[in-house]
Order: sequence, then C-alpha cells, then structure tokens
Amino acid sequence: MRQETEIREPEDALIARVRRGDTSAFSALVSSHEDRAIGLAYSFLGNWEDAREAAQNAFVKAYRDFQRFRGESHFTTWFHRILVNECRDFLRKKKVRRNLAVNLTGDGDNEDVREAPELRIPGRENPGRDAADRELGEAIRSHAAQLPEQQHAVFIMRYMEDMSLEEIASSLRLTTGAVKAHLWQANRKMKEKLSKYRQEGTV
Repeated sequence: MRQETEIREPEDALIARVRRGDTSAFSALVSSHEDRAIGLAYSFLGNWEDAREAAQNAFVKAYRDFQRFRGESHFTTWFHRILVNECRDFLRKKKVRRNLAVNLTGDGDNEDVREAPELRIPGRENPGRDAADRELGEAIRSHAAQLPEQQHAVFIMRYMEDMSLEEIASSLRLTTGAVKAHLWQANRKMKEKLSKYRQEGTV
C-alpha cells in the first residue's frame, strides 16, 4: 500500500544536484512547481493547452539556462521571471487578445470558454460559482489582456495569483515602487472598464 505522506528532498539539495548535472533532481523541481506554473500561465493566457505548453517551454529554458541561476533569489522567483516572459511571447505570437475577444462573444470553439475562470477577487469568497461571477471573471480576463505588458503582469500576479508586491518586484526585476505604480495604473483602467459591474454591486 502506498504511503500517503511522501518525504521530499529539500529544494536547496535538489538545486545542488541539478548544478552537478542530475536530471532527476530537475524533474523533482518541475514536479514541485508545475501546478502553480500552469496556473500562473493560465491566468495570463486564458487557455489550459497554451498554459501547459508555456509552462513546459519555461521549464526547458530554465534547465538550459540553469547555470545562470546564482541563488541570489529563490528558485521560484527566478523561474517566474522566465515563465512570465514565455507567456508574453505567447501573447505576441498567437495574438491571444484577439482570440479571447472572439471566444467571449461565443463565436469561438475553444472548450476553455465553458470554464469559469478561477479568479481570486478581494471581497468575494466563491468566485466563478454563479453566472454573475462567471461574467465578471470573463470581463476581468478580457480587459486585463488589453493592459500594457507591465500593468497586465502586475495585475495578474497580484490579484489572480495572490503574489506579494515584493515577489512581483523580484520576478519582474522592478522596484516595489514601480510595481505599485503599475498596479495603480492598472487598477484605475480596470475600474473604468468594469464600471458596469461596480454600479450593479458585483465588484
């Protein structure tokens, strides 16, 4: 019978083994971070297939460039930087903004449009549970995709992934002050875009 509790090797030990060329250690790192990586990518891309592909590509790049990881920050912070850049490449190459607009009008055949986005919005305990939450989630994703790159990134990482300002700053190589400025701009624009829902008391 398989034990429920699995003993995991400390991440520092795994990193040391990866530096020595141990591919199994990197596979263990991937297993540890894969779910959150796919979730973060999905918050950017709005499509599970693209999210999985972006996360996989990011892990490949991380392994290829692992010697550049000096340990000056956490592995998660370093990897998130690679993943965010990979997601940005997806947005450029596949024109996800336009595809999202098509899907949200019901003209697309992407199966992901049937799924309620798992958004963690302050003040709402059960996002995505009913039709109003579903509509709000789709509107947030659609409008966020239209923000400038840095504003888009900080908005998603803060409100969809619950990352701290310090984590965002480290991942994007920004100062905390710059993150706050981008977040303020993003919030201002999103409030304007979502004024309909604010008037209805949805947000």
